[in-house]
Amino acid sequence: MKNNEIINLHFGEQGIQDFQKYTGGKIDRQPAGMNFMTLNWQPPHLGKVKIENGQASLVIDHVFSVMGVQVADDPHIKGITALDIDASLHQAEFVSSQDAYIAYVKLMEHLNQQGWKQFFYRFNPRIAKEDNLKYILETFKVIDVTHRLSYEEWQKIMNTVPMGINYELYSQGILLQISLYRSAVNEKKQEQYMIRYDIQTIRYDERNTIEKSYEMNDSEFAVAFEKASEREKLSRQGKEKEMKAKGYRIDESYVDPDVWEYIK
Repeated sequence: MKNNEIINLHFGEQGIQDFQKYTGGKIDRQPAGMNFMTLNWQPPHLGKVKIENGQASLVIDHVFSVMGVQVADDPHIKGITALDIDASLHQAEFVSSQDAYIAYVKLMEHLNQQGWKQFFYRFNPRIAKEDNLKYILETFKVIDVTHRLSYEEWQKIMNTVPMGINYELYSQGILLQISLYRSAVNEKKQEQYMIRYDIQTIRYDERNTIEKSYEMNDSEFAVAFEKASEREKLSRQGKEKEMKAKGYRIDESYVDPDVWEYIK
C-alpha cells in the first residue's frame, strides 16, 4: 500500500473483497468460527482509512492498524461485521496540549458533519445533555457529541480521567464506539494521544446478544428480539430511577433508533 493511499473499507460481503484487495487474501481463521483480516502501518507513515457508510461515511487519519472481523459460522450475518481500528489523534507522536486539542476539535467536527448521533443501548439510562460534563467525570462517557469541550474542559478531563473519554454513536445501521485517551507525556511536557475505534453493524450487535440466534428462523428471531427489547427497557427504567436519585436529569425525548430493518 502506498503511504498516501486512502483505504476504502465496507461492511458486509463487499468488505471481504476490500480486505482481499489490500492484503492479498490473507485471513486468520480461528476454530471458533471467527475470521480476522488485518492491515498495519508503521510510523511515521501512518494510514488513512475511509469507512463507507453512505452519507455517514467516516474518514480516519493517522491509523496504525485495522482488523476486520467475519463471523464464518452464522448464516444470518454475511461478510465483515466489525472493524477495530487503532490510530493516533495527531500525525506527530508527541504534541503540545494546544495542538492535541485542535486535533480533537477537528475530529468532533467531522463526526457531526457526517451525521453521527448519540446512541444509548436500550438497557442504559438516557442521561440528558445538560449533565454531560458531570457524567464524563464520573463514568468517562460522553453523551453529547454535539458539544465541543472547551480547552479548559479538555485539560481538566484529560488531567483527571486517566482512562480518557468514550463515545457511543450510531448512524444508518452502524455502531461507532470511540475511546480517546492520553497515552504518554514526554520530558518536554508534550503529550501523546491514542484513539480506539470499535465499529460494528447493528445487525451483528443485536443478533450476537440473543442466544443461539444463528439457529432461528425469521419468525423465531422476531419473537426473541421483541422479548429481549422489553427486558432491556425494563432494565433502563430501573437505572434511570437510580440516576435521578443521584441528581441526574433524563432525556425523555431520546427515542431508540428503529434498527429492525437492519437486523431482520
